[in-house]
Amino acid sequence: MLETVYELISEHGIEGISMRQVADVAGLSTGTINYHFGNKESLLIAALESAYELPSDWEQYRGSPATQLRQLVLGYVCRTSRDRFWRFWINYLAASTRNEEMSAHQRTRYLRQERFWAHLIRDAILAGEFKASLDPRHEAEQLLPLAHGLLVRQLVNPQAEVRAEARALLGARLDSFRR
Repeated sequence: MLETVYELISEHGIEGISMRQVADVAGLSTGTINYHFGNKESLLIAALESAYELPSDWEQYRGSPATQLRQLVLGYVCRTSRDRFWRFWINYLAASTRNEEMSAHQRTRYLRQERFWAHLIRDAILAGEFKASLDPRHEAEQLLPLAHGLLVRQLVNPQAEVRAEARALLGARLDSFRR
């Protein structure tokens, strides 16, 4: 059902959809959606949280915090010019500027992600994959806005060259952490 939310919002924006539309497209009753989520904001928060879960192939990268971080960071490179999750994300971000509950959630989500990236950087230092001189918190505080900025650039200019440039810039930043 959350895939339906991503698709509808990436096409119509948050204000352009209703709980009824989500229910109809997902093949569910509005009552079922309201029972589980209560309101549209809670549904959107659940959709965002679900999208930020670790990838299904996460276990294959266990043992290498640097590789885990690379997987997460390069996830900010759009797969296609119409990457529906990131289009959903930008709509969520815009709506959170007008909705306090969503804004609070977005702040919490951002800080949680920043801490997780700092944790991976620290673990990569301890594993000897990254330079010992790095400050994990500082690097995460720099890396996450870079990823977000490059993501916005891809959404504004959805060409393959822009996606390739984002991949190269993020990859180069991560490579600069290496010993």
